[in-house]
Amino acid sequence: MVARLATPAGHVLHQFPCTGQLLSRSSEGWTSVAPDWRPACAPRPDGELVPPTQAAVDFPFAPIELDHPDPFGVTVVMME
Repeated sequence: MVARLATPAGHVLHQFPCTGQLLSRSSEGWTSVAPDWRPACAPRPDGELVPPTQAAVDFPFAPIELDHPDPFGVTVVMME
């Protein structure tokens, strides 16, 4: 889990490492997993996010040109 506190002056990255602890596995293939939280990392001023997380943060704020007869429908599809 990652949290980023951002202000106009900059941001601080807070990381909370977590892995999954397997609790059980059924014969049908289902698994039960519990979060296994690790000690938090030290806050990092202006820390960088890993590329997939950074892309997920940047994408919703990217301007797009929407010249379509049904802009609401396109927005719904993009949100899905």
